[in-house]
Amino acid sequence: MDRAFDIIEAFTLEYSELTLTEISAKTSLSLATIHRFIQTMMARGYIEQDPISSRYKLSKQFVRLGGIVVRGLDLVHIAMPYLQELSNKTSQNCNLSIYDQGKILCLINIESFKSYFMGIKVGQSLPVYGGALSKVILAHLPTDLISSLISHDLPSFTPQTISHRDLLIKELEKIRHQGYAESWGELTIGEAAIAAPIYDYSNEVVAGISLSGPEHHYVEEKQIEFKRFLLETASRISEQLGSDRCFKFEGFIE
Repeated sequence: MDRAFDIIEAFTLEYSELTLTEISAKTSLSLATIHRFIQTMMARGYIEQDPISSRYKLSKQFVRLGGIVVRGLDLVHIAMPYLQELSNKTSQNCNLSIYDQGKILCLINIESFKSYFMGIKVGQSLPVYGGALSKVILAHLPTDLISSLISHDLPSFTPQTISHRDLLIKELEKIRHQGYAESWGELTIGEAAIAAPIYDYSNEVVAGISLSGPEHHYVEEKQIEFKRFLLETASRISEQLGSDRCFKFEGFIE
């Protein structure tokens, strides 16, 4: 067993592909021993051989196993300090929510020290289509699930709620394209919000984070600043969850 781990640990960021001879030099194991272990690990899908160079490398099985570890980490514990920092920078309410059985469930609520709005409370469930945070999560659910959740027109909460099915589908397409969601009085008249997705190790969206506050705070100049801070925070949290997704949001590339 130790020899198998010796072989695995021979691979590094600097030496991600190795020949049998190079592995032998790094581990002091014989070529015959290395070959035997390598064949077993290839059969189990943990080692791959480049068909051109014939060099060996670790497979994506290690990404899957690493993902199990990462997923076991507490999302709230990871995200909380980043959202607290975001709230301090912007003086806006910050939230983190996830999809949960047809609803959007709030896991983190950090209220601005200015307390402009009561905001979403921890444990509160919201409709999947109401507001920026709900929409940014809904936009990244599987296509068949989206279809079942918005199979017809939906009730409105304010005159600004996007409740017409066809308009909502177009809105979700826009969100996926630009990388973030916005809302203007969709749940509460006079409240604005922007939201961004959170990705895990498999680059799947597992949550969303948002900034919210009074609409008059979201003038064009502030919008740009808030969006930049929000998207930077989403990127940092996603990185902590193992995502290697490149966050290139339209209009926000320096």
